[in-house]
Formats: sequence, C-alpha cells, structure tokens
Amino acid sequence: MNQLGRTCLLVLLCFFNTKVFASEIVLSGNYQGRDLFVQNPFNKTSKKFCTEAVYVNDRKVFDNPTISAYKVDLSYLKIGDLVVVRIEYSEGCEPSIVNPQALKAPQNFQFLMAQADHHSIVWSTKGELPNGQYFIEHKWKNKDWAVIDTLQGKGNFDINRYSAVPNHKIGLNKYRVRYSSFDARSFYSLEFEHESSENYITFYPKIATTSLRLSDSTKYTIQDYFGKVIKEGSGKEILLLNIKQGKYYLIIQNRKEQFIKR
Repeated sequence: MNQLGRTCLLVLLCFFNTKVFASEIVLSGNYQGRDLFVQNPFNKTSKKFCTEAVYVNDRKVFDNPTISAYKVDLSYLKIGDLVVVRIEYSEGCEPSIVNPQALKAPQNFQFLMAQADHHSIVWSTKGELPNGQYFIEHKWKNKDWAVIDTLQGKGNFDINRYSAVPNHKIGLNKYRVRYSSFDARSFYSLEFEHESSENYITFYPKIATTSLRLSDSTKYTIQDYFGKVIKEGSGKEILLLNIKQGKYYLIIQNRKEQFIKR
C-alpha cells in the first residue's frame, strides 16, 4: 500500500472509532458505603445495549457493557467522599439507576423538586451555602445540553424556591438544573421533561419606550391595568409610540405578561 493509501486508511479508522454520545445521566453526592446498580435496556433498533460509557469522577469504568444490569463499584472510596457518576447512553434508550439514594447530597444540599410546565421551570432546594449559582440546561432532539439561563442562589440553608423562563421547542423538551457551589462543586437535579406543541415565545424589553420584540411571530393583545384592550395584532414587533406611559399587559399564547411603557 502506498503512502496515500495508508493515510486514507488512518483517516477512515479515526472516523469510525469516534463515538458521539447523544445523552447522559449525571448523579453526584457523597459515598455512603453502597454501590450503584443500573438497569441497562437492549435497543432492538441498534441491536446493542443502551449504555455507551460510565465514568466515576471522570475516570472511565465501563465501555459499552453488554449486560442488562450492572454494578458501579464504589467500594474503593472512603465514606463521605464526593462522587460524580456520569452515564453516557444512546439516544432514545435510557438506562435507569436502581438506587440513586446510595449517594447522599454533599453538605446536606439537595434538590427537593424540579419540573417544567408551559409557562415556567420551577425547582426547590435545601442546604444551600452563600455565593452558589444555578444553571438551567435544556436538551431538544439530538442536540447537546445547553445552558439557557443562570440564577444566583439565595444562600439560605433552609428551603429555597426558584423559577425561570423555559425554552420550549415543538416536541419533547428535556431539562435539568445544575447547582455550582462557591467552591466550584456541581450538583444536578434529576432530568425532567415537557412536551410542547408550539415554541414558547418570549419578549423584551420589560421596560420599553418604542416597541416590544417577540422571539417569534404570533397574535398578541395589549391591555391596560384595568383590562381594557389597547392594541391587537400579530407579528414579531409591537410598536408602542401611540401608547401612554404606564403599566400594561401583553397577552400571547393564552398567557398574560406584564411590561412598563416609558
């Protein structure tokens, strides 16, 4: 084989050995003296098991396990050690952690709940320390996880409640919330989903002088503080030049949003 042929062969080998991981499960906490157990379904379409790789604290411990259930051995750790387990799996074929309670949230921090509806993403936590930050992550179809918003943590050790604007696309939307503590440790909520039949439309600014801009074209109604209709129409931009200063409501997608005209 000549030099050109060898070069082409190497390129092809590199190409076909490059794996693209579509999805992942992340579980973090403190080691409690128990191993993790994972159910690993078989994908009849791809004719292989779901799990692509398993990492413990960024060290790969499994590569394409070909069994329906497996154990993630954590016995080499000390009680209380921080653990981050990351399971990469093929799209549409998700493994299931049988005993996630085997890891206890460090410093007593924990997500109490996290969910999304048509209008908002809400979650609550307990055990925060000062100067933490939340990152709301969104996944749609075959795209990677993407941060759509960040919020500063309240820093109260007792229960804290938060909400954020979603980024719904048409179809199944997946979300998770990541908490980054002041010492750069990260903790994830469980993944949660919302099925949407239309894109969630946002607008800006909340305090406007000349116009409002929408993220997509839609029908709209503007009402004053007492519910009187001031303007109706459709489009991506709403001109406000003939509207007096004051507090108003923008009605889009069967929801009411407040803004101020200056």
